[in-house]
Amino acid sequence: MSVAAATMTSRRTAVRGGVRRERHEPAYALLLAVMALTAIGIVMVYSASSVRSYFNSADPAAQGLEQIVWAVLGLTGLLVASRVDFRHLRYLAIPTFVITLALLVAVLIPGIGSEINGSRRWIVVPGVGSLQPAEFAKLAVVLYLAHWLDRRGKEAASLWNGLVPFALLILPGFVLIAMEPDLGTAGVYVVAAGSVFFMAGANLLYIGAIGSAVLAAAWMMVTSTSYQMQRIQSFLDPFGDPLGAGYNSVQALFALALGGVTGLGLGESKQKYLYLPAPSTDFIFAIIGEEWGLVGTLTVVALFVVVAYQGYRIAITAPDTFSGLLACGITTWLVVQALINMMVVTALMPVTGIPLPFISAGGSALTINLVSVGILLSISRETSQTGSLRDAVFGIGRRDRRAHLPRAGRRAGTARRSARR
Repeated sequence: MSVAAATMTSRRTAVRGGVRRERHEPAYALLLAVMALTAIGIVMVYSASSVRSYFNSADPAAQGLEQIVWAVLGLTGLLVASRVDFRHLRYLAIPTFVITLALLVAVLIPGIGSEINGSRRWIVVPGVGSLQPAEFAKLAVVLYLAHWLDRRGKEAASLWNGLVPFALLILPGFVLIAMEPDLGTAGVYVVAAGSVFFMAGANLLYIGAIGSAVLAAAWMMVTSTSYQMQRIQSFLDPFGDPLGAGYNSVQALFALALGGVTGLGLGESKQKYLYLPAPSTDFIFAIIGEEWGLVGTLTVVALFVVVAYQGYRIAITAPDTFSGLLACGITTWLVVQALINMMVVTALMPVTGIPLPFISAGGSALTINLVSVGILLSISRETSQTGSLRDAVFGIGRRDRRAHLPRAGRRAGTARRSARR
């Protein structure tokens, strides 16, 4: 064996469940961006919730302190996930997916699911708090599809072995989340699943068919309920009914306008005084714009751009197909959800109950988001060091750029024929 061959063997070895490369430092840029977003979230949740917390519990810091507790738990989960070999997640793919679907069913049952503002999205666990199964469902579907599509290989591009079973797998979760109702999260669920399917080499026509079917189903659900139609109408003309259907959008735009370029100053928001609904959750980006101005909002956008770039670069340079698909799905879910939240606040989309990842108040969302980033960091320890910005931006979905790697114990066709001689 030559020196070069021995070196390659030592740097990259086949192990059960995937290909193992020589480990290196994780993607610290991703970690720093997420830590910055989490820190901004703690500060802004405290500021945005202080007035409502005072009226509810006489302690202005109540929700801010709760956010700190969840952040500590989430960062602990991030640390653990970043140190665990991501290949072991394969064993959790099926049970996690099944348990999550069971929770999505349970949350719709009166007496188990807690209904707030007409939506049944939470399960109250004594001593823990409210858990939102839809948040866990996004990671569960990405994890399961990464495992399943890796096993399918090139068959993912076919109709009966690719598109049909894929649609049957994501349909129950989409329907259950939409029934809560939570069309925004249901949309993120499908987009994240679709990104995994796309990177696995799915036919673009099939991707278009899935997208068209989801849009048609969403339109039927919107048109079947009056309040959903009001959201569409208020999106088209929020100032047509500024005190009714367009109230949320109008108040969010007022907050951004009051902030100007540099903002009113931390804690100086006027809109949080019971003017802007959900200032610490769905519309926290508006409070950031009011207190930190354009500078603050662009800072948050820049941090999410770092998350997107680092996440997709990890996906492109991942050591095997399973980890690449998993990284792609997690990154797409986080980035698309952030984009939707910011578009809602700036009146570029109809109002949906989508929180801003890492920043909005919410224990389930923050914890699962941080654990997912830990998985990305675990994968980044074995990524190739030759990935470029061009690869990260334009390489998603190109199977010739990062071909499906054979699993341990399998040989490619050429190697198999050579072995027979």
